[in-house]
Amino acid sequence: MNANPQFFGTTTSESDLIRYATSLVPSLKSRTAEVDQLGRLPQATIDELSDGGLFALTTPRRYGGQQTSVRTFLEVVSELGRGDASTAWVAALLNVTTWAAAALFDEKTADDVFGGAKPARVAGVLSPRKAIVKRVDGGYLIEEGMWGFNSGIYHANWDMLGIPLVDASGKVVDQGIALIPASDLRILNDWNVMALRGTGSSSVAVSNLFVPDSRVASMSAAIEGKYGASHLADEPLYRVACMPMLSIILTFPALGIASAALDTFLELLPRRGIQYTWYTRQAEAAVTHLQVGEASAKLDAARAIIERHADAMDRYAASGEYMPYMERAKVRRDVGLAEKLVWEGVDSLATASGGSLASLGNPFARVWHDARVASLHGIVVPATNFEMYGRLACGQPADTPLI
Repeated sequence: MNANPQFFGTTTSESDLIRYATSLVPSLKSRTAEVDQLGRLPQATIDELSDGGLFALTTPRRYGGQQTSVRTFLEVVSELGRGDASTAWVAALLNVTTWAAAALFDEKTADDVFGGAKPARVAGVLSPRKAIVKRVDGGYLIEEGMWGFNSGIYHANWDMLGIPLVDASGKVVDQGIALIPASDLRILNDWNVMALRGTGSSSVAVSNLFVPDSRVASMSAAIEGKYGASHLADEPLYRVACMPMLSIILTFPALGIASAALDTFLELLPRRGIQYTWYTRQAEAAVTHLQVGEASAKLDAARAIIERHADAMDRYAASGEYMPYMERAKVRRDVGLAEKLVWEGVDSLATASGGSLASLGNPFARVWHDARVASLHGIVVPATNFEMYGRLACGQPADTPLI
């Protein structure tokens, strides 16, 4: 083991991490135009996150990381989302994939990933757009591979990419994830979108790349809690249930967006009237009171739902009991519900903002767009998650193994 605590700042307590994230909100807000222009996070933001240990929330302490609880992970990322949704998204995705690299692989592989000359930042994509894989001596040969939406890849030094696991005859026997140095990838620079622009979620590709068995893990084993990190078996964070962890973190930026939306709406409110009415001050209109009341209730409800599940995930991990199947299914269900509530709340405030929202210079427009795009990730789509849980509740098999 090669620990490198000098990579991270002196921030160690979980409350300090949250306070540090809060302190970054003004500077993150000041860089939103730069973020959108670059299509990735600016170096100043990367430096701030790195200096405060916010890229190391899930890095094991033995490698100089923060090793926080799921609840603290939530609080830190949602605070970052108050300043900039793209920053929160990158922090969420890099940290959760770094967690997977720590939890799913053995000590030797962990030493390779976390004991290098630079602190580990691991990006990842579960589902390939294309992956032609051959079983060879000692590992797998990815003859051709391409993965889209690789959030944070411009700031990562490792990538965890989904591949089919095949036998010698080429038959698919499982789905896996392969840990690949980012230097072995081609970044396709195809990220050109209406929102979350700073996530830099470009596609990546490889050709004729060998991945040793030691850097390949089974997704079916991971889903059932059969993790490779026996050296971390006594650490609760690395016993957290796999799919609940991979799915719930996508709501963390959304909770930050929700806070930013309500704050921004109320900040702009004193400047507005309501066109084609006698109201010269929108804040005096009963309809505005109803809109703010309902929207804020939905946003608070979304946070309460996700906080409850984050706490439950921490409790199960601390107890040593792997989260039961139906509890894991509820996390997937409620990730969809929370995203639905966030989007409905933000969109109702957008409606109350009137025609001025058409201006790209309107600060609420950016929040609105970020909320919409964040809600479209396949893991958080409400209809998909509701159907999955409904099938199980009705005695039918799930339509996905990702629970």
